[in-house]
Amino acid sequence: MRQGITLILLLGLVAGAATAGGGTPTLPHCFSGGVTIGGSPAPAGTVITATIGGTEYGSIQTTEAGKYGNPDQSVADRLLVKATENQSGETITFYVDGVAAKETAIFAVGGGTVLDLSVPGSGGSGNTGGTDNTGNSGGSGGTGGTGGTGNTGNTVTARESAAPTAAPEVQTGQVSLATSAAGTVLETATVRTADEICAVTIPEGTTARDGNGNPLDTVTVTREDPVSAPAAPPGTTIAIVLNCDPAGATFDPPAVLTYTLSGEEWAKIGVALKVIWYNPVSEAWQDVPATVDPVTRTITAEVSHFSIYALAWTIPGTTAVAEAQQTSTSPGGEPPWPFIGIGMVILAGAMIGGFVYLKKKN
Repeated sequence: MRQGITLILLLGLVAGAATAGGGTPTLPHCFSGGVTIGGSPAPAGTVITATIGGTEYGSIQTTEAGKYGNPDQSVADRLLVKATENQSGETITFYVDGVAAKETAIFAVGGGTVLDLSVPGSGGSGNTGGTDNTGNSGGSGGTGGTGGTGNTGNTVTARESAAPTAAPEVQTGQVSLATSAAGTVLETATVRTADEICAVTIPEGTTARDGNGNPLDTVTVTREDPVSAPAAPPGTTIAIVLNCDPAGATFDPPAVLTYTLSGEEWAKIGVALKVIWYNPVSEAWQDVPATVDPVTRTITAEVSHFSIYALAWTIPGTTAVAEAQQTSTSPGGEPPWPFIGIGMVILAGAMIGGFVYLKKKN
């Protein structure tokens, strides 16, 4: 009975949204689970927001410390991510009171997921405060701390006493990483180019090592002239080249590479955009899976290692022609002389045979 009521409510919600927007009904992806701030249960009143590509698609406010949503209650009691069907497979980023959670999820139409969320910072209930002069209870302290003495007995919640979490610092050109002895990044770091078009973010918790397997302590990104980059694949035009150092550095999970274009740049090159990287071993460019968001004019890709990366686009109709031209010559670019020689021998044999046949007939 409970499942039937939940399904009816869910279908009604979707049908109402479709009627208002005039589009095809799309079932939201429902989320619930635990939520912690700095390892402690998030207090009631914490706001959790779900975004895709920088756009908000749902939010919920907790009513119980350390929990958001309830999979055993109605759909309305969960965090509903109301994206569209063509966004299936895209990454959902969660924010807890404006701070990005370590956990992400993949949007699925009609999905139902129990996902525990966690963010760094101070939060949760601390130890009980002291007693004031009138015998009333003092406020709760911050995480692991002791509450102050209350003069009037008013309650001071842990949420009010917790210091706000600072946003990750963004550096230009080069950034230093705070890493453990095992190479684990202790604080999210972002480095961008001077023109603010390209940026690389290494999230907290990522294992970052240099080419020798040692903990990575510095990351450098530099925009290069496309003319100095290796030749582009046939039918491809390179627009922006980014040199990420140190070459050979690895990231697990991957770091995030973002290209942000101006309106003018998007109008000029915003067609069939893709991200490629240069493999020095095979001496060839290779495609990197990327997400293109025309609303924010951003192209985002996950990179598990450092090398030369480029934002490029494919010229429509040129790839097939270039491949056909390549197959008409030998790998070295020279005419296929062996095949031409064989053809000439066959032609000469046919001519001689015809001559002998005609002579005998006459």
